[in-house]
Amino acid sequence: MPGVEHQNSGPAANAMGVIGTFSLGAPISARGLFFFAILALTCISLSPFPDLGDARLLELGDGNETVTYFLFFVFAVIATIIAWRSDWPALKSLFIPSYLGMFGWVGVTCVISQDPLTSSKRAVMLVFVVLCGATLFLLPRDRDELTRLLSWFALLIIGLSYFGVFFMPEYSIHQATDLGEPQLAGDWRGLFGHKNMASAVFSFLAFIGLFVRKERAAEGWIIFVLSVVFIIASGGKSSTAIFLATIVISYVAARIFNFALWALLVGAPLVGLNLLGIGSVLWPSLTSITSTLPLDSSFTGRADVWAYALPRTTETPIFGHGFLAFWNTAAMLYGAEQNTEWASTASHAHNAYLDAVLSMGFPGLLLFLAAFVVQPALDIRRALARGEEPELTLMFQQAWMFTLYLSAFESFFFNRAHPNWVTFLFAVFSLHYLARFKITRSADARSPPRSWMA
Repeated sequence: MPGVEHQNSGPAANAMGVIGTFSLGAPISARGLFFFAILALTCISLSPFPDLGDARLLELGDGNETVTYFLFFVFAVIATIIAWRSDWPALKSLFIPSYLGMFGWVGVTCVISQDPLTSSKRAVMLVFVVLCGATLFLLPRDRDELTRLLSWFALLIIGLSYFGVFFMPEYSIHQATDLGEPQLAGDWRGLFGHKNMASAVFSFLAFIGLFVRKERAAEGWIIFVLSVVFIIASGGKSSTAIFLATIVISYVAARIFNFALWALLVGAPLVGLNLLGIGSVLWPSLTSITSTLPLDSSFTGRADVWAYALPRTTETPIFGHGFLAFWNTAAMLYGAEQNTEWASTASHAHNAYLDAVLSMGFPGLLLFLAAFVVQPALDIRRALARGEEPELTLMFQQAWMFTLYLSAFESFFFNRAHPNWVTFLFAVFSLHYLARFKITRSADARSPPRSWMA
């Protein structure tokens, strides 16, 4: 991380690099530019503003991402070398049981997969993306540069998306001519391929705005307001409700010192949303409750997907069907006897926890919860107890909470280079570092970043 400092009371200390106030001429380090490039590749991708009326988008295209795979490989190697040279104690600190167990089990499920080749290819991409996510926080020169780069990144995504909405609406707003989901006509999607992805990414941008406003008020409020407007215009009801709930819960939780009470407040929505959604398919009593609420009891068709997928979890409950080898594979699309109309087009279970079981069995789900729910919760409490970066910790906590909650209705986890998966990894690993290291506020732009051990 930019400019780490050693602490006698902790493992080691610190990371990051930036330069203070906003200025178009303010210097950005080469490390910072690399940070920006990884986020830009993730969110803008190599094919922004896709034409949803193009029939080729409906084809099974697992082998059409060669350039993206290659770029993530290059970025992962370079970022790891940069971070290892200056902040190797931070990278070494990632070798903890929860992470090792999770990714070790991924390897096991690739070996026993119903489609080993597909699982292996997707696991390789997972390695590249995880390395990028694990090094992102370590690339900026210091905290000031991190703040500035996050602000500029958010403004870039916002600017491109609003430009598309006003000047290229056929590529930025869902149309009745869309081949996949013409019923979404009128919903904003910006430079993304779907309004759900857009609303989730703009929620992350809004969290950035709330953080940036503390030091760069004008930029922060512009980012926050324009992001909220876009979330609403996208028609993403789940994202909008969960986004607002995340902000309220996160600010309340930041003032709770009792860990049990904090865990109850933060964890209750995660349990409740899963019971409200997938639980309504499992237990008829919950179905009757859901039908009385002012929402679509089918959750926009998700209930049909859950009803199909749930019985498949018991077919191979220990190892699952193989890492990411259930949906969107040739076996699923062309060989499943139980195919229904939606099954031939569904790309995931619309519930990340159900997808974890389908991919890695129930042990995989438990390992996932340990690595990405329990471990980050402990890191948040430890970071807040240190009291050094409460605003930065809050932003990453909001991104973590939002993704966990929304994953009761969407499926981002392990989804290769999906923007929400990458930003989730960014948040989780950043919380890990904040819990263990002290970061440099503002480094000397004329000197190279200091080692964590400096």
